[in-house]
Amino acid sequence: MDWRALQDVVTVAETGSLSAAARRLNVSQPTVGRRIEQLEEQLGTLLFNRTARGLILTKVGEGILSHARQMEEGALAIERIATGANQELQGNVRISLIEDLGIQWIPQKLNDFHKEYPQLVIEVNIDNRNVDLLRREADIAIRLARPEQADVICRKVGMLYFGLYASQSYLDEHGIPEHRRDLKDHFHVGFDDEMGHTPLIKKLESLFDPVHIRHRSNSHMEMVEATRAGLGCTAICCFIGDTHPDLQRVLINEIDYAREIWLVTHAEINSSARIRAVFDFLGKALEEDADRLKGVGKSS
Repeated sequence: MDWRALQDVVTVAETGSLSAAARRLNVSQPTVGRRIEQLEEQLGTLLFNRTARGLILTKVGEGILSHARQMEEGALAIERIATGANQELQGNVRISLIEDLGIQWIPQKLNDFHKEYPQLVIEVNIDNRNVDLLRREADIAIRLARPEQADVICRKVGMLYFGLYASQSYLDEHGIPEHRRDLKDHFHVGFDDEMGHTPLIKKLESLFDPVHIRHRSNSHMEMVEATRAGLGCTAICCFIGDTHPDLQRVLINEIDYAREIWLVTHAEINSSARIRAVFDFLGKALEEDADRLKGVGKSS
């Protein structure tokens, strides 16, 4: 029996679709579908019903799910122990981080890293959710809050500062807000439901009239471009917003917040030479860029 197919069953059961499972497992959707079909043929029974709402476990599928989860936990534990014991400075290291840092920060750092560690391959996983390090969805994660997951090694490496920005063309048309209360008359570029659940985002949105939130997105970078296009005001990382001459930071003394930056890996793989090398390099790079990540700030 192919263990990977059982892992696929667990992941599809949790995500509800082949595409979502493939993204979590970092493989192609046809690969997940093929392995599950082969397992069903081997067992001589269907594990999922294919419906318009997605894949739903059959009774047989429900019966094997808990056993498959136990096998998954054991296999991942073995993998983590083996990874932790590896002292060779070669191989792949998968890093998970948000768009802002994944697109506008980390690529600028990796040239120096590869000069120092030419046999290491960095896999960058841009994901605005917290990936599961226990399930090896990533080897190292850069998060904007202290992790609550058990059995992780974490290190606070700085702060990421945000401000409220609008394009110059938008401000020319709608005026510059002088006080928080003025935002009720302005348009807002907001996060979608999945990304906008934090207290800080909810508090920011509450400053705008709901009818004036006319654009939402699950992408930080798309929100930057929507703001540059004049669709409204939005919260942007200062180290990104300050680099665009067509954006102005507004209410600089009234809307200004920061998130802690945490570097995280699983305790069982932290002893691996390649994991430790990447972890230490990222920590040093983030600490050296503390001023840049704070942003120089631009007042209205």
